[in-house]
Amino acid sequence: MTTSGFAGQFALVSGAATGIGEATARELARRGARVGVMDINAAGARRVADSIVAEGGEAWPCVTDLLSWEATQKSVQDAHARAGRLDIVVHSAGGFPQYVNLIDCPVEAWDTVVNSNLRSMFYLLKAAAPLMMGASYGRFVTLSSMAARSGVNPNPPHYTAAKGGVLALTRQAALDLGKYGITVNAVAPANVLTPRTLGIRTPERIAHIEKSTPVGRLARPEEIAAAVVFLASPEASYVTGVTMDVNGGATMI
Repeated sequence: MTTSGFAGQFALVSGAATGIGEATARELARRGARVGVMDINAAGARRVADSIVAEGGEAWPCVTDLLSWEATQKSVQDAHARAGRLDIVVHSAGGFPQYVNLIDCPVEAWDTVVNSNLRSMFYLLKAAAPLMMGASYGRFVTLSSMAARSGVNPNPPHYTAAKGGVLALTRQAALDLGKYGITVNAVAPANVLTPRTLGIRTPERIAHIEKSTPVGRLARPEEIAAAVVFLASPEASYVTGVTMDVNGGATMI
């Protein structure tokens, strides 16, 4: 582990048992932060936390159901009490289970996808903000999606709506919390090479994405994590309310 930039800070990363969240947790730990590995997947959260510790970092699992306000509030407060501070929150939980178009989107699936992406962000913000306000410092970074920024590629309507809501809530929170020394920003990836991406996209769809993306490939989780880590850094102190597009140039087309 290297220790630079985040030494002494504590970061809570949701959705950290896999994918972008895992890559972000690992990178923050490499740079010196203590990390709360937050996920509903207890085994996955323990695996990532144990791996960080084995590499010389400091991390522990924070098993949390982000669709429960009481569970989210308790988990954030417990993590704050254990670490003695809360400098960074990264909200990477969310996603969607399958591609569907507007007409075929099941009515009963709407709340599940919107809640897992947007309501969970609200709960995490609401729980973390007072603790950051008390310290007059904080970095909150959330994951949106190119789906909320461009209509070029087909995306499920509930996911697009939820990620659009993430961007609106990011701006509102940045406005409300800026005077307390807290920045709130979003990162909007395109397609990222994660197990979930590979699980819901056909080989033909992957080939199409690669062909239509200027850099000619999907993103690696570490590339998205690098953008998140910048926005979580002290150097990004004058950046708030923005969405950073990390998509290999896909939205230029």
